[in-house]
Amino acid sequence: MHLLLRDGNGFEIRQDPHASDAAVALPVSCTHKQRNAQVNYSNWKLFVEGKRLKAKNVNPALLDSWRRCKDMAVDPAPRSCWDFLPMDQLEQFTTTLEKICGEVESTAYEAIKGKGLLMTIANADARVARTCGDLDVLHEADKLNFGPGANWAESCVGTNAIGTALATGRPMQVFASEHFCESHHRWNCTAAPILDPRGNIWGCFDVSGPVASDHSGAMELVLHAARALEQNLSRLYCSELEGQMASLFSSMFNSVMTGVLFLNKSGRITSANNTAEMLLGRPGDALRGRKAEELFDLGPYLAQAKNASLCEPVIVKCLVNPNLYIRVMPTFSANGAWLDSIVTVSETQRSRQFSSSQSVSRKQPEPEAIKGFDHVLHASHAMRTVIRQAANAARTPSTILLTGESGTGKELFARGIHQAGPRANQPFVAVNCGAFSEELVQSELFGYREGAFTGAVKRGRVGKFQKADKGVLFLDEISEMPMSQQVNLLRALEERAVVPVGGTTPLPVDVKILAATNKNLRELVDQGRFREDLYYRLNVVTIAIPPLRERGNDVALLAEYHLKRLCASFGIPCPAIAAETRDLMARHNWPGNVRELINCLEYAANNLSGDLLLPEHLPHYLLERTSAEAVSGNGHSKGKGFLLKQREANAIREALDFHQGNISKTAKALGIGRNTLYAKMERYHIQG
Repeated sequence: MHLLLRDGNGFEIRQDPHASDAAVALPVSCTHKQRNAQVNYSNWKLFVEGKRLKAKNVNPALLDSWRRCKDMAVDPAPRSCWDFLPMDQLEQFTTTLEKICGEVESTAYEAIKGKGLLMTIANADARVARTCGDLDVLHEADKLNFGPGANWAESCVGTNAIGTALATGRPMQVFASEHFCESHHRWNCTAAPILDPRGNIWGCFDVSGPVASDHSGAMELVLHAARALEQNLSRLYCSELEGQMASLFSSMFNSVMTGVLFLNKSGRITSANNTAEMLLGRPGDALRGRKAEELFDLGPYLAQAKNASLCEPVIVKCLVNPNLYIRVMPTFSANGAWLDSIVTVSETQRSRQFSSSQSVSRKQPEPEAIKGFDHVLHASHAMRTVIRQAANAARTPSTILLTGESGTGKELFARGIHQAGPRANQPFVAVNCGAFSEELVQSELFGYREGAFTGAVKRGRVGKFQKADKGVLFLDEISEMPMSQQVNLLRALEERAVVPVGGTTPLPVDVKILAATNKNLRELVDQGRFREDLYYRLNVVTIAIPPLRERGNDVALLAEYHLKRLCASFGIPCPAIAAETRDLMARHNWPGNVRELINCLEYAANNLSGDLLLPEHLPHYLLERTSAEAVSGNGHSKGKGFLLKQREANAIREALDFHQGNISKTAKALGIGRNTLYAKMERYHIQG
């Protein structure tokens, strides 16, 4: 078996060194007669030219796919795939695939070997992750760029088995002229979606080959292979879940303030947490394996245990420390059989009752997770209030304006609003209004017709408004939209319709608009840099996302989360954060917000030298700020202003040094624009 692999910007073919010579054949019957294409070239040509199709008894799913391709302005002319994703962005999918596909792939290959076919596995976005098969057919696939990283979605390469199976969620065969793009008419393809344990589409298994190849058993093969991969995926998920639960149980077991021991039927201690070791004066693993009767008077418990209905805890005496409060209770199986016993160890009943009553009077109920915003890590009241406001506004079609400093997470909120509202299953389209030139804004937002301008794609292109139809359109950095184009946006918002460049007929669109800015739009209106009528159209529901310095303990929460994430991605042990480090981070005002915090933690992760994250591991400007404040004491307002400028200059120097002088990365880390960074460097006499 050979593999088609990415080699830089191209592909290369290698023999699979891990391919197994012996494989158990899949239960595939090849008695089916291979079908012919439902449409011929002339019928296909009639459709793409906009004429009435003459063919009868055509699969409705095929015609629906052709119509989708036409609506998406897919070019049916001959061409190879042009959209590729770097393989490192598919790493999560390919890592899982390596764990589940080995035996399935080898057995499937035995069924297609010598038939002029190849196998392809793609992710849920139709990105090809693995292509393998016989050498000659892989050479043919190479001509179409049908290899790892390629986008085989309908929007890119038209109707095909992979893209259409993923779009419909059903197994699909696309033969010869049934493909929307002419370059694929020489191929037959069969694919089936792969579902994860939750029922969501995880990927797709495909068998393809030239029209002249033997495709008679292809549908049965892909169905069996997809089901086998689903079973392996479920086993992997269960295994990972079991490991996570074991880790979670271990953490909980050793973090509670009550001692806990497990006894087997013979009364021997099988496990004990750290608190039990400490309270009973037996450090390390000394308790495990010992007879519980050496530590506790189990007589009352054993006497009552003879009663099969016993389920309440029994209080017993501690033989090694009479001041400890000991409770023992049994555990039972589903059929009522007595399994093990659990012993809890705490201090005296009086102190225990006091602490319990105190905790009841002071403890506040845990807030429930809000749908759509579970990915926004927070614990502060300020952030909780804003999330509730965003979740409420998500329920209606009203326009929302998200405001806040750079790095506060405006796009996270936009995605949360999308998921929290009734349009969660519809498209979410994000547009950076500052990323387009003045000439391209209109064509990007509203699309264009064929021949609208020089360089326009044949058959035109669908704009962002139409792509977001029935869903959510997120207009990021709305303040950067050129004044000359703001009137066109205003008209689209008021009329809920768009006119493509080069077109004359308005096309209705149903979108919920989210806009975001880190600037004061009211001030821009007063300065004549933003249309007042557009401002009032956008400023229906304003949600101000608080900066990190106003989020209290969220700094520590975010620091722990991102430090663990960074250390895991770097493959290094994650240290605990020292108390003085937490104090230093709590005092910093984080002008770059969460983006600056993550940058500082990444710097620290590269400087770790032990099991504690100490202040000296953080960027120097944080330490210099603390030292400057210690020297100045409380200081005066003038002195604080000077220190603020000094901190800003130091932050810029530190970020430039960390990113080796790269202006773009430095500006992004600090949460400011490139031009702003150049201006500040000039002001503080900082060399790039």
